[in-house]
Amino acid sequence: MGKFWSRLATSLDTAGAKKRMRAFASGWPATTSDEIRFCRTPKVQYRYRERGQGQTIVFSADPPVTLEAYDALLDLYSPHFRVVVIELPAMGFSATAGDYRFGWRETNDDLKLFLEEVAGPDAILAFSCVASLAAVDIAVRYPGLVSKLVLMQAGDVAAFTRWKAGRDPKGILAKPFIGQFVMSRIAPKRMGDWFDLAVGNRDAVPQFCTCAEKSFEHGALWSLASAYQIYMDPDIRLGRPEQPILAIWGEADGSHPAENRESAKQLSENVHYVALSGIGHFPELEAPEQVLKLILDFLQVR
Repeated sequence: MGKFWSRLATSLDTAGAKKRMRAFASGWPATTSDEIRFCRTPKVQYRYRERGQGQTIVFSADPPVTLEAYDALLDLYSPHFRVVVIELPAMGFSATAGDYRFGWRETNDDLKLFLEEVAGPDAILAFSCVASLAAVDIAVRYPGLVSKLVLMQAGDVAAFTRWKAGRDPKGILAKPFIGQFVMSRIAPKRMGDWFDLAVGNRDAVPQFCTCAEKSFEHGALWSLASAYQIYMDPDIRLGRPEQPILAIWGEADGSHPAENRESAKQLSENVHYVALSGIGHFPELEAPEQVLKLILDFLQVR
C-alpha cells in the first residue's frame, strides 16, 4: 500500500508534462548554449549538451547542478572525447511524461534509450551519486552500450540507503505527497545548505549557488522526494558489471557518511578506487583537471 501511494504522489512532480516540455524546449533552457540539445524518449524529454569528437563519455549532472555548470569541463575534456552531459529524468530541465513514475527499471530502461540514440555503443558512463546505480545496472543488462564506468561518489545499494537516511533523518521526503509538497517549497532555499555541506572548496560554493539559482528561476526540477520514495528502493539487486570501473571519491563531501567512502569496491572485482582530499561531492566539477588525468590514465591501462 505504501508503494501505491508513493507512485500516486509522483504525479505531483510530473503534472503538466506537455506544457513543461514545450516551455523547456523553446524557452530559456534551450538558449543558454549553442550546445544544448533535446532528445525525446517515451518517458522523458532529456536536455543535454554535446561537444567534441572521438570516444564518447557521458556525464550525468547531479541536481541541483544543471548543464550550465559544465563549461570548464567541456573546455578541458572535448579535445580528448566526445563529451555528452545529461540532466536526469525530472531533474534540471529534463521534463518527464505524465505517466512517468520514477521506477528503477522504468528509469534505467529509458536512460538506455537515450544512450542508444545519442551516445551510441561502447560509451564511457561517468555518472555521479545515485545515478551511478543506473550506470551499473545499464552496464550489466546492456553491455554493448558501455565500455567502461567512471563513477563519482558511488557506492552499493546499502551505501545509498545510508545516504538517504542521513539526508532525510525525519523521513519527511520519504512520505508520499508530504515529501513532494515540502520539496517543492524548500528546494530553492535548500540549495545553499546542500552546497555548503557537499562542496569541498568553500570558495567555490557561491559559484555553484549562483548557477543553480539562475536555473531554478527558470523552472528547473529537483524531484528528490519522488526519487527517494520510488527509485532509491533498498530492495534493489544490482548485478556485477564486467566492465572496468574507476571509482572517484571526494573525501571532503559532508553529505555522505564516512562508512560509504570505499563502498564502490563492493560493485565489482574490477574497481580502481581513488580518493581525493579537499574535494567534495562533485569531483568532475571541483577538480576537472585532476579527474581528467585520472580518466586518461585509467583508459591507458585498462
